[in-house]
Amino acid sequence: MPVRSDRSAQLGLTIAELLAALLVIAVGVIGIAALYSDAAQTDPDERLRLQAAELAEEIAKRIEENDEGRVGYAGTVGVVCRPGATLASAIDAAANEAACWKARVEQALPSGLGTITRDTTSTPVTYIVAVSWSAPRRGGAASYVVYVKPKHE
Repeated sequence: MPVRSDRSAQLGLTIAELLAALLVIAVGVIGIAALYSDAAQTDPDERLRLQAAELAEEIAKRIEENDEGRVGYAGTVGVVCRPGATLASAIDAAANEAACWKARVEQALPSGLGTITRDTTSTPVTYIVAVSWSAPRRGGAASYVVYVKPKHE
């Protein structure tokens, strides 16, 4: 019978062992929670840069795809965004699209400015898409630039 009492003592955990196991688990859970917390807190300046990059890449893709009206993207001086407007020429439609894109840049970014220029000194002709904004944490201006070299000009 003494074997039985030794056996029952070996099957259970002491309070000290149980508390040590809970402490190890708690430290692990807190560590994992801290990692997720750090990942969830994106730097505001980085978030603005990503948004600027998305806007620039979006219009760059449209410039690349629009063979017929491509020149219109750089000719937006005096063009006012008219969403949903049906325009007679592909160039006018591209200019309107660029004007609406510029308005979105202004709304999406602090002191946002979007520009599209056409560099005719390069071969092939290159379009330069630039998005600029105020970087709150850095206390200055920031910009994102994309060069678009269409296959057909």
